[in-house]
This record gives sequence, C-alpha cells and structure tokens, in this order.
Amino acid sequence: MSDESSPPANSNPSGKLTPSGFMRKLRPEYYSDTEDRASYVLDKPALEYHLDTITKRNQTHDFEIFCRKLCERTICPHLRPQTGPEGGGDSKADTETYPVTKGVAALTYVGQPREGSERWAFAFSAKERWAQKVRSDVEGLVKTGRGYDRIICITSRFAKAKDRARLEDELTKQYSIPVTIHDRSWIVTEIIEKDRKDLAFNYLGIGQQKDDPLRLGPTDYSRARQLAETEKLLDDPEAFEGMERQRVTEALIAAKLSRNLERPRTETDGRFLRAIRLAEADGSYRQKLEAKYEQIWTAFWWFDDVGLVNGAYTEFEKLALCATHSKNLEFLCNLNQLLVNSIGYNHLSRQECKYDERTARLRQALEPIAADRNQPNNRLEAVTSLLILRLNDALLEQQPERFSGVWRDYASVLDEARGLGEFDAGRLERMIELGGNIAGNDPAYTSLIEKLAAFVSERTGEAEGALILLKRAQKLDLSDNLEMIRLLGKAAIGLTKKEYAESLTDAVQRLMLAYRSAGLLWAARSSGIFAAATLAIEGEENSQPPVGIIPTLKIWAWIALAMRHMPDLLHAIQVLNGAREVLPLEEESKAKVKEDLCELDVALGSILLNLGENDVRKLSSLPDVLEGLGLFTARTALLYALGYEDLLRADGSLPQSESDEDVSRFLSILASQPIAEQTRGPLILSIEGERQTFETRILGMTIDIEFDGTDQLINVAAIVLGSLEAFFSTSLEQRIMPHAERFQIKLKAGAGLSEPQFEIDNIDMSGEIVWPIGLPPANFDRHADIQQFLALVSGQVLVTTCMFDNPKKLLDEIFEDEAVQQRMALIAASTNSYRRLMSQDVARLSDWNEFVHKNYELRPKRPVLQRLEFETKPSAAGEEEDSSKEPKSHRNRTIRSVIDLHAWNSARWKGVAFADLGPVRAPAMAFMFENREAATKIFERWRARFGERDVEEEIYLTIIRQLPEQSPNHYLVFIASKQPDLSAYQSGQGLAIASRSMTMEPNDSVNIDRFLTGYHRCGTYVLMPAILQAGQPPELLLKLGIIKRAINVKLAAHINPEDIESLALRQRGMMEPLEQDSDFDA
Repeated sequence: MSDESSPPANSNPSGKLTPSGFMRKLRPEYYSDTEDRASYVLDKPALEYHLDTITKRNQTHDFEIFCRKLCERTICPHLRPQTGPEGGGDSKADTETYPVTKGVAALTYVGQPREGSERWAFAFSAKERWAQKVRSDVEGLVKTGRGYDRIICITSRFAKAKDRARLEDELTKQYSIPVTIHDRSWIVTEIIEKDRKDLAFNYLGIGQQKDDPLRLGPTDYSRARQLAETEKLLDDPEAFEGMERQRVTEALIAAKLSRNLERPRTETDGRFLRAIRLAEADGSYRQKLEAKYEQIWTAFWWFDDVGLVNGAYTEFEKLALCATHSKNLEFLCNLNQLLVNSIGYNHLSRQECKYDERTARLRQALEPIAADRNQPNNRLEAVTSLLILRLNDALLEQQPERFSGVWRDYASVLDEARGLGEFDAGRLERMIELGGNIAGNDPAYTSLIEKLAAFVSERTGEAEGALILLKRAQKLDLSDNLEMIRLLGKAAIGLTKKEYAESLTDAVQRLMLAYRSAGLLWAARSSGIFAAATLAIEGEENSQPPVGIIPTLKIWAWIALAMRHMPDLLHAIQVLNGAREVLPLEEESKAKVKEDLCELDVALGSILLNLGENDVRKLSSLPDVLEGLGLFTARTALLYALGYEDLLRADGSLPQSESDEDVSRFLSILASQPIAEQTRGPLILSIEGERQTFETRILGMTIDIEFDGTDQLINVAAIVLGSLEAFFSTSLEQRIMPHAERFQIKLKAGAGLSEPQFEIDNIDMSGEIVWPIGLPPANFDRHADIQQFLALVSGQVLVTTCMFDNPKKLLDEIFEDEAVQQRMALIAASTNSYRRLMSQDVARLSDWNEFVHKNYELRPKRPVLQRLEFETKPSAAGEEEDSSKEPKSHRNRTIRSVIDLHAWNSARWKGVAFADLGPVRAPAMAFMFENREAATKIFERWRARFGERDVEEEIYLTIIRQLPEQSPNHYLVFIASKQPDLSAYQSGQGLAIASRSMTMEPNDSVNIDRFLTGYHRCGTYVLMPAILQAGQPPELLLKLGIIKRAINVKLAAHINPEDIESLALRQRGMMEPLEQDSDFDA
C-alpha cells in the first residue's frame, strides 16, 4: 500500500497533469526502468484492409490461427488447437475449450472467468456473407450433440450492431445456447486499442517490428524473474493446497509486478481480477480490501483512469467502512486522496466525485477509533488520517490560514507517538514532509519539522543502540542466560518501533528463552505472547503471519505445560495446528511441527496421570476437547485417570489384545516421564467464579497470589508475577538471599479507588493488593502509573523477604544498571498483546465448551500406577558435565526456612525454658519471647504448616554442649529447617537454610538434664512458646504446642565443618570460618 499522493498546491486551470505523469516524476522507482521496448507498428486502416482481403490472399488458415490466439488472450486460454481440415472439418468447431478443474480455471488471468467444466465452441470465418455463415456454423455445432454451453463466432467482416444483436438473440432463442458474434470492429479494438499488435504481426504477417532491442533495466530484470517464478507457482493448482491465503498473496504480488513492469493494461488488469477473485473465495478481510484497492490505485497512477476510481469508490467504501482497525481504513483514506487530486487537477468536480458526502462517511468511521484511548496505536493512526482529511479540506476550500492548526496537531501526534512501537511513524513522516509543498514559511510548520527531526533522531538512535545490544546477545548461549536477560530487556524496549519489528521479534523470542531457562515462566510467558502478537500484527497487514510464529507458539505451549496452565496450552496447540495447515511450509517442516505436537501430547499425558484427585475431577469435560485437538495420548491418559479404562478398551485407544498388565506398564512408563516432575504450581483452569492461585519461584522462594477468577484479576495476577520475575531475574548473581520459603499475596478488586494499593504484613509474610475495579491493567493512559506500582510491589517484596548488603546500592544497580523497569514494561504490555493475539482478554477452560459432547465424571475406582525409576545415562565422555555451562535457574535454588525473620525480630527471642508437665506427660521446651503477638504468630504458622505433630520433623533442633572456653553448664540451642537429602541435589544447585541460635548460660545443668531424661523416657517432647513479663515467671502457651520426636544433642568438638550447626559456632568464633557458606543464619 502506498500513500505518496501529494495534495495539489493549487487548482490547475492551464492544463491537466496526468496522474501517471505526476507519480512518475515523484516516484520513478515504481515504474519500469527498461530503456527500449519491443514494439509493433500497425495502424487501424491497414489492419481493416488486411482483414477485408483475407480470402483474396488465401489466408483463411492463418486467420483461424490468429483468431484462436486472440481468443486465448481475450476470452479463454484453454482452447484446443484445430487439427482437422480448414473450416472446422468434421468437428464443425474451429476450436473449443477443453475441461479444466475449478482450481485451474480460477488461476487464469487472461480472458473471461468461467467454470472449468463448461464447453464452449468457436467458429471463425472470413466470408463476405457473414450472417449466413454464422447461421450455418451454429446449426452444425448444435447438430454435433456435444452439448456446448456457449457458441462464439468471429468474422473478419463489419456487422451492424443491430443486425448482430438481432441474430444473436434469434440463434440463442432457437437453440437455447448463448451465441455471441464478434466482428471486425471487435478485432480492431482488441488489436490496436488494447495493444495486441504482436498477434497481427506474428500470425497475419502485417505491420512492422521495431529494430530496437529490448534492454531490461536492473529493476525490471529482477521483477521479470520474480513474475515468471510466481506465475509458474500459480499455474500449479496443487501448489497451495491447504494454503489458499498464501495463493491470494502470490496472485496479488504477480499483479503488482505486472503493473511495475508496465505490461499491457489488459494483462495487468487480468492479474488484478484474478487476485480479487481468489481473495473473494479464500482470502482474509484485509486481502479482499487490498486486492480491490491495488486495482483502483493502479488504474489511477498507471493508466490515468480517473473514471474507474470514481466508479469503483462506492463499492470499495462499503467494504472498507466495516473495518475497525485504522490500517484497513487507511486504504479508503488513500482513495479519498485520489479524489482530492482529481479535483485539484480538474479531472473531476467535487459534485461529480461526491467528495463531501464520501469524506463525511470516512470521517465518521475514523472518529470513534480516534477517541478510543485503550488502543493507542490504532487511535493515533486514526488521528493521523483525520488530520490528512482536515488538510485536504483546507486545500480545497483555499484556506491556507487553517494549515497552522494542522501542523500543531501533527506535532501533538509526534509527542504521543513516543514509545508506541506499532505506530507507523513512516507514514506520518512522509505526510509531514509532503506538507512542505504548501507550508511556505509558516513558523508552525518550521517548528513541526524541527520536532520531526528530533523524533526521528531519537527513534532511530534508540533503535540503533538496541541493535548493538541485540547483536551481542545473539552471540551468547543460554549458559549466559542472565546476561542475555540484561541485554535483551534493554534492546527490546529500544526496538519497539514498527520499522524494527523483525529485530524486536528476534529480541523478545530470545528473551523468552532466557527467562524460561532461568525458571521464570511468567516472564517467559509474557515475552512469548508479546513476540507472537508482534508476528500476528505483521500477519494482519500481510493477511498471513510469518512462518516464524511457529517456534514461538511451540515454546509458549511448552511454557504453558510447565506452568500447568491448561487454557494457554490448549489455545497454543490449536493455533499451532492451524499454522501447520495454512502456512507455506515445506513437507519436512510440516512433519517437524507434527512431531513437536506429538511430544506435547505425550508430555501432557504424563502430567495428567500425575494429577491429584481434586484436579482430575475438574477436567471431566476435557477428553472430547483433547480428541478434537488431536491429543490422543493425553485423552487416553485423562480418561484412564478418571477411571474409564472400559471406554478406552471399547473405542480401541487401549487395544483388546493388550493385557491389563501391559496397559498398566505402558501408562506407568508414561506417568514416570521426567516432565511430570518438572512442572510446578497449582493447576490453572481460570474457571469463572472460582478462587485461583498463580505461583512462581524466585531465588528458591515460592511466591503465590490468590484471587477471584475475574478477567481483570487474572490479568493483574499474571503481570504482578511476571514483573516480580523480571525484577528478580538477574539477582542470582547478586548477594541477595531470601529468608522465607514462601510469600503470599492476596489480590482483590476495590471500588472507589483511583490507584492500586499494596500493603505488607511482615509478621505474616503476606501482602494484599487492592486493584481499582475501573482500571484495566492494559490501560494505556495509566501505563506509567501501573509500571510504577509494579516496581513498588517488587521493591517491597525484596525488602520484606530477602537479606542483602547496602540496600541503596543494590536498588540503584537494579533500576539503573539493570534497567529492570524496561523488562517490566514488556510484561505489562503483554496483556494488550494477548488480546491482539487471541481476540479475548483471558483464556479459560470454558472456551472449549462447544467441543464438549459428554462429561466424564470421576469414578470412585481409580487405577493406581507404579512410578518407575529410569537409569540416567552418563555423558558421552563418561564424566560429569560442567555445571558452569548450565543455565542459571531460580528453580535450582532451594530455600529451607522455619524462621520468619520479621516475626522472630518482633517477638524478641530471649532464650529457652524447660518444663516438666507431669510424670506421664512428655517434657516441654519453651522458646521465650517478649512479644506475645509475634510469638503467637510464629507458632500458629508452624502449626498451620506442620500440624500439631511435626511428623516429618521439619523443625530441626540441636543442643550443642561443652562449648569451647565456656562453662560446662553453658549450651547452645540451634534451630533450622530439616536438612534435605543432599544426594538428590544436582551439581550447581544452591541450597540456603535459615537458622537461629541462642547461647544459654545457666549456673547449673539441672533443668536441661531433667528435660533430656524426660525426653529419653517418653521419646517425645512438646515445643511451645512462652512469654516473658517483667518480674513474673514465663507464661507457657500450652495450646500452641507442637509434639516432636527428634532433637539432636551434640558436643561442640564433634561438630564437623560441613554440619549445619557449624554456622552457629563460626558466628561465635568457636570454629574456623569457611571462605563461603552455602547456608546463612537469619
């Protein structure tokens, strides 16, 4: 599409400048650059004389060949050569059509479109008594009994129009077959006026060929080759089977190449009509618009056909005004500009082209789009188009004083365009530059040009700098994933400009992979959606997304699978299936996509077999959906998990020939696939009206967010977790360590708020976000406020949950050196991207209800599968892999903590006390605190996590006696999380365990000895809080007690450097420090 049509500076009373003459000077690159052309000299009188004397020169056979070739170009290309004697011989027809398929018939661009199965007969004659000859020919053709659908007769003689029409009607009525007669006038028109003189020269031997050789210019040479290749492809009706939209695209390319080569109009028009025909049959809405638009545009700028523009405008307008996107209405804006040019150069009057009413309808369509601030790019495109209409009105009304207001409004558009990646700045730049033809010395225009220069410089400069970062990131692999995140987060923001869309897509795809390798799946999801939407936007203009969308969709599907995000997964697979069918892929590529889908099918089946009973119950409607998507392994797994083995046997999914043991073995292997262990978090179904939890893991700490499943809160929850991941993404290389295993956020909607709110409860290790009901998370006017809020949430979570040195220095690094807000901006933008990609705000399991034929309720008797352990193969070299080459992942960090740092700090732990609760009861160990509320919170959280009995001994307690250089009565109490099985940890995985310790300095050992005696007698003890109050004995809070079995009693001398208790001894200088501890004391 082009919009270089310049508004006329003035009316042109002295003469009419032709459109092609104007455009050839303005844009010569659009036209042929061939210097000399093969041409034929033949005038109308010479051709008429030659046709009149055909029989005298005995050239009837040559005339028949000439007529067949002419008919192939003008009427129908599929004609049989005449092989019998002259005059049609026994067949009676000089030529006739041969049957072709509908597909072949649709692909022709010469002649008249027809059904490929129709049979037409042709009769050619040079006899002077033409009417008698026509009657004889038609009668003979009918008597053959071949069932012709149409008969066309061509005579070299002149025939009066009324005589010809009367004879056509008579014969058509007599034989019930349409009869058409073409006489010498028709031949002369087709040969002379439509420039087919080569036929007369080659087949009748009349006229002259110029001696000038055809010297193709370099551009034409490339165009001619591309046209030949495109036509060769289009000639094959099977080449685009299943890819009909691609065929429409190729047909339109061929038409535009023919136009730019300046081929004869009949040829170029034929190609455009073919493109329109194919678009109507198989094209998208935009393809239908574009094919018709390009035909009208070409008629004006190449063939000076102002009448066609005026006549075709109304029909095109009806189609275009249905558009809701500015890019589609831009076609109509450009045609409206042709009306302005036609008026300005005296080709049409305002009344003749109905300019005022047509422009009013266009303005009415643009104004609602220009008022919609939720779609900023679309809005600004509409504003630009409205400004063009205003400028045209001022020109036609000859009111140059109105120009200044237009220039100032253009300047406002430039201000708003900063940061809008999809906005077509190129179109705006061209229109502003063209305004220089009429602006004169207007200061407002001078100011506009200066602002445009700054805008272009800023936009280009940012992008060029971003390209340098992208090139650096392209040289890294995922072992440097954190550096990739740093580089690509900065690069992506700099590339969010339409003219750099390809580089932006590359950057965001790589960022998606880097996030994924770092275990940050919400950020990876947002990046994948952003990349897929960018490609889809490109596809909107080309009527088909680029092939590069397939790997993006595939990775998005795997991310959704890892997150257990079922709606995302189903949509991604559906689009992948569609892309495999419609995109122009080689057979090998199609097979690869099919293989990828099979892998997803198996992986999903493995996950479904490992779901708990409550999760499986929620998927009772899913088997039919899985079948519809071609996920047969997953369907089998789900129905088996729901207890429908009999149904699977009946429909053949589990063959009758397989024994129960074989089936169980097969499904056990499927259930034991590693992917089942690699997924995490709650099952995401986004069921309307149900509470939903999203979850992530950052620095080994779990952060979850719970909310009601409204569309608004689903999107808010996604961008909150994605922003947290983007904020913390590179922190693995910082001296940052969480002191909590979990941080919980509750999200709810609030009425009457203008700003979102966030409050943190340090003691409870939780936070609450209240989001204004009327604030869409993708609101463009508030995007800066939303990003600031997300940064605030991330910073407060950092301060609340983590320990680090020099907070100011760390935050400066994160926000300035790391440019974390740029990464977070991409996350916030993904909500809009999802709407553009999927045409809905959120994905839900209920999206698939129309495909559900039956609900498969969970049966009471469910099969139990045995998990299998697979042997891991050693590396090819027989050595351990170098963990330094593995991507750094937040999932490889583990936090073990029973210490809620803020609660312990508030509770003010002062020591331990021992209590004898009676001869038949277990003894008690009491942690003494000064703050009742915080102490209560500590034990309430422990009871909520571990129960009244710490069965798994998650709370790890050690008493260390005989401390170096201390009284033998002194001892040290150490508390931490249970030590995990380190053999299950792979090389490179990080482990952090929060701990607290207290040195007790009693004068004697009576109390501890009594406690240990009671503990050995009972085998259990009760751990409880106690509250210290001035001047009073400790108050035991018996109701908060936790029964435990394990307690360690160690001598300081027996503690090894690798023992966790060594932390407490090192802190007190009782053991040599290590260079670096993998654990820490909170």
